[in-house]
Amino acid sequence: MKKIAVLAITKNGIEIGLKLKGYFPDFEIFAPIKFSDNNEKIQWYDESTSQKIVNLFKENDGIICLFSLGAVIRLLAPHIKDKKTDPAVIVIDDKTNFVISVLSGHIGGANELTQQIAEKLNALPVITTAADVNKTIAVDLVGKEFGWKIDDETTVTKISAHMVNEEPIGVY
Repeated sequence: MKKIAVLAITKNGIEIGLKLKGYFPDFEIFAPIKFSDNNEKIQWYDESTSQKIVNLFKENDGIICLFSLGAVIRLLAPHIKDKKTDPAVIVIDDKTNFVISVLSGHIGGANELTQQIAEKLNALPVITTAADVNKTIAVDLVGKEFGWKIDDETTVTKISAHMVNEEPIGVY
């Protein structure tokens, strides 16, 4: 992933964001100006968080939200399109107990980034995609490293179900 935004909306979230930046220097941290201490590692914003998250969603390859999963879902729901174009979205709770892959797990890279962040924070990664939890092949990623393209995207869900259910498939 190229461009990752970290959105912190609490004082504790800002500390977590700074910790993440220590591990991942290319991450950009955004926080409300009301918490500003003039730290130059943070981009302080004065618009509403509901507007800021939409802008970040449109402008980044991934967003890490340091606030509740429910709030993230409510704020982003009207803007979600599909797994091929939506950025990766990850949520981390205020005590860094859990790092949750929320959106664009495979193609967007949220699952892989969730694992990396959880390892650094000594947190539990929460990944719910069937291919990952069943330790099987993510069909939508087959051959990606070779530049392969899937001819008919409508078959991905069906083939994924075969993989998860340990049914035979063919690759041609």
